[in-house]
Amino acid sequence: PSGFKVAKRYSKKVKLTWKSVSNANGYQIQYSTKKSFKGAKTVNVKGAKKTSYTVKKLKAKKKYYVRVQAYKKVGTKYYFSGWSNIKSVKTKK
Repeated sequence: PSGFKVAKRYSKKVKLTWKSVSNANGYQIQYSTKKSFKGAKTVNVKGAKKTSYTVKKLKAKKKYYVRVQAYKKVGTKYYFSGWSNIKSVKTKK
């Protein structure tokens, strides 16, 4: 998805926003403290019209890397758009 950005940052959460992708069934968000995304956590956001998500339960004053991709489900198969640009964000105190 285009327009991916960190909209707000707090001490233990960050709000992400992006532009909707036509024909998507939802979006997948990954976040990690490692730029390689090793051990990353993945969150699924259902609904094509959803264009924001708040990642919670983060640690204060910690740097995180985040990215998003759209998905479409056809039957039992999932098709992914490919990951957005990676954004880094440091949570507040």
